[in-house]
Amino acid sequence: MTKASSRRRFLVQAGVLSAAAAAGRTAVAANDTIEAAVLGCGVRGDVHADQLADRHGCRVRWVCDPDRSRAEKLADRVEKRQGVKPEIAIDLRKVFDDKSLDVVAVATPNHWHALAAIWAMQAGKDVYVEKPVSHSIEEGRRMVQVARRHGRICQVGTQARSLACLHEAKKFLADGGIGPVRLARAVYCRHRKPIGGPGSFPPPEGVDYDLFCGPSPLEALTRPNFHYDWHWFWSTGDGELGNNGIHMLDVIRLLLGLEGPGEATISFGTRAGYHDAAETPHTQTSITLFPKVALVTEICGLEKATPIDGTSLGIVLHGAEGTLHLKPQATEAVVRDPAGAVVRTIIAPARALVADHAANQVVDHVTDHFGNFIAAVRSRDAATLAADIDQGRQSTALCHLGNMSYRLGSDLSFADVQAALATRPFADDPATLVNRMRGTLEANGCMPATNMIRCGTWVETVPAAGRGTEEVGVARDPRAAALERLVYRDPFRLPSENA
Repeated sequence: MTKASSRRRFLVQAGVLSAAAAAGRTAVAANDTIEAAVLGCGVRGDVHADQLADRHGCRVRWVCDPDRSRAEKLADRVEKRQGVKPEIAIDLRKVFDDKSLDVVAVATPNHWHALAAIWAMQAGKDVYVEKPVSHSIEEGRRMVQVARRHGRICQVGTQARSLACLHEAKKFLADGGIGPVRLARAVYCRHRKPIGGPGSFPPPEGVDYDLFCGPSPLEALTRPNFHYDWHWFWSTGDGELGNNGIHMLDVIRLLLGLEGPGEATISFGTRAGYHDAAETPHTQTSITLFPKVALVTEICGLEKATPIDGTSLGIVLHGAEGTLHLKPQATEAVVRDPAGAVVRTIIAPARALVADHAANQVVDHVTDHFGNFIAAVRSRDAATLAADIDQGRQSTALCHLGNMSYRLGSDLSFADVQAALATRPFADDPATLVNRMRGTLEANGCMPATNMIRCGTWVETVPAAGRGTEEVGVARDPRAAALERLVYRDPFRLPSENA
């Protein structure tokens, strides 16, 4: 069968599902082996394979990547873990044709997350999908629709939600532990060197570049490092805000019980000083306002970065009676009084860490997260998921709104950026935010020659009552609303709402 005919056949299958696929499976018995596929064989794909290869009652049946060499290497590693070598595919649609397959783990580049997950669910599979769950706000909404319509279990790879200490901290905050929280700050400072280019580079040998691009434009490669550096291009990635910022935004939402896209979002930053092929900013601040709290995410990819609120990587919640500090994926939260003295450490109730008998690894929150997913697959109870797709959709939308503001922005002086922030009052100081970024750029020799950085306008969102249950048209500004949706290539189109 040719590639073209295979694609046409899959489109028919995706558009007209069989009754059995639409209805989904019944509960899986506790002693039945769950057959799994891993899509994307990079860093996260290896983690997924580690969790699903002879663990949680699962077996990896397929590994898939448009780079066949990566798929072959992961298949070899999986064989060592589970004793049986999985089948290899470069086209994920071949994987979905396997009717014996139960679950699909999506660890592809960002631009494939939604379409891969949707096609898998339409084919009757349950899905574990990496963050950010989608490459647009519309995609996230469609993922929830498909999961609900077809009764699929869909877990998001925001594994921090399986940290027991977070739930203890959430209760502490709800009980008024530090008083009303008006400011939640997320800080992610990690040195990211220039990626090289721009230039003209061929895809690595053995890569099906058409499949790699999938729904995104078939653009010429301008970067020397094919894998991972797709994060820094708008057609395939979402910058550091969507790469790691989402983890912290998701935790903040969990701790404070925040729902929806907030009232307005603004973002500013730059890639000045990095003469490379990348498009996304290396330094970016994104601010989303909720009725009672401001979410401020400060990202710095430069070598010299001054800690903010005492942290270079972490979350700080500012309450009227103190602060709560949490590092990414940490097993404890620290509470400080207004003077900065530690007054409490929140640790979840102790539990014995046991070795997984099959993989001989210590159980941690990542293992718990996958275990939670598989337990829900067996029970068919999506309400038991630690990170249901709708929660992932909402956290991802905050990243998209920040990037939408940035992309719609223009170059402004630092004084004008400060003035733009000050048009809406919130629980942080615009001058401090802007001067902090300016000082960081100066310290790293990355001040723009024009003394200007990119700053968007406030992207205001439509109140929930005006959006309806589907949340169509999140942004008020038509220019921003246009960025909620993507343009797709044939045959990699997002299925309609009724599919």
